Amino acid sequence: MILLGKFIDRNNEIDYLRNKYGGEKAELIVIYGRRRIGKTYILQRFLQEVGGLYLLAEESENVILDFSERLAEFFNDSFLIENPIRTWRAFFTYLGERAKNERVVVVIDEVQYIVKIHKNFLSVLQKYWDTQLANGKIMLILCGSLVSFMEGIMSYSSPIYGRRTGGWEVKEMHYYDCAKFHNLQRERVIEIYSVFGGVPQYWSDYNPEKGFWENLRDLIIQKGAKYHDEPRYLLKMELRDIARYFSILRAIASGYTTFGKIADKSGIDTNSLGKYLSVLENLNYVEVEYSIGSRRGGIYRIKDNLFNFWFRFIYPHRSEIEMNIDIVPRIKRDFNLYVGERFEGIAKEFLIKMNAEGKLPDIYTEFGRWWHKGEEIDIVAVGEKSLLIAEVKWKDMEEQDIKRIIAKLEKKRLNLPIQRETTYYCVIARKIKNKKLDENILLYDLSDLL
Repeated sequence: MILLGKFIDRNNEIDYLRNKYGGEKAELIVIYGRRRIGKTYILQRFLQEVGGLYLLAEESENVILDFSERLAEFFNDSFLIENPIRTWRAFFTYLGERAKNERVVVVIDEVQYIVKIHKNFLSVLQKYWDTQLANGKIMLILCGSLVSFMEGIMSYSSPIYGRRTGGWEVKEMHYYDCAKFHNLQRERVIEIYSVFGGVPQYWSDYNPEKGFWENLRDLIIQKGAKYHDEPRYLLKMELRDIARYFSILRAIASGYTTFGKIADKSGIDTNSLGKYLSVLENLNYVEVEYSIGSRRGGIYRIKDNLFNFWFRFIYPHRSEIEMNIDIVPRIKRDFNLYVGERFEGIAKEFLIKMNAEGKLPDIYTEFGRWWHKGEEIDIVAVGEKSLLIAEVKWKDMEEQDIKRIIAKLEKKRLNLPIQRETTYYCVIARKIKNKKLDENILLYDLSDLL
């Protein structure tokens, strides 16, 4: 099996599958995640290593016949070629016989298409898992891109509830792993990540031989670009009526981030808004953030970078795009500010990684932002013995800039609802000229992050 593109990171996912494969018992595993996140690459790489059968489902009445043909080819079964499987009962019976005494790995990808056409698929699987498959050595992996559906088949109401032996949500890659796709300057990596996030397919499609803005035109900005309507497409996959969700996301992207302001801007009644926001949170498109030390007055943010960029810069200018007006100059005016906002999340991710590696002055168990009456601290990390408070700047900084920021952080610290005997101050910037000031001051720039 040939894999196109680069296989980067995903060691945790591969190790997880290896451990499951190495056992003696039957395994029924659910792998899921949004489209283009790399699920198929992971599964095909795993099958390259251990051997097995990959079955890609389509929204077709004849999918069982397609699978039968693949089974006959894989097991070199001439009888099956002449007598194809026509029911799911026969399909699972056949797999049970083949995997009775030896490990057989079978991946069914895009399983949601099967269930849409064949409503009894999961019920039949449940019956044959209980009576036959669970007693053998099969490793059956159900994979899907419809996140809400895949979470549903793992829920209590699902026919296979209690049969599943494992589940893994494939999430976006970290910014530092995305940097491995192309040989690019550090600043460019952050800019690309601010637009495309950690979705491997987007990075794979980025052409390093072209300029940054030319890539954005080709991939997302201009009409007909591969990802020009990506957020609309992803939402339509998961949701029936996307109009209200569009109104909410547009409001948040425009800076209306509190519950009341989102309701006013989107025109959605406050009694209904919470339900829509909860759906977007569950799909990992939106997140709510509370000031550290508080659980009131949360601020909503678009978590997904591509969604954030699209609703901020593409969706509002769709009329101009339709008329072939170049909107890049408009985007450029605010792009540095936009990257600065996304850079805060990258800086937080960097500190969390440093914390996990034991490279910070304490072990910190909570990371968040703090704001109160117009004052704000970008990152507050709370440890047992100390606080670490950080300012994040998407700019080049001199020593006097750092000292000025530290002085402001010292004053803001006095208003924090959480105090510790020691406080460490931190500045994370695009570039810092002198990174040695004081033992209680931590200074990082892109040379440390990447």
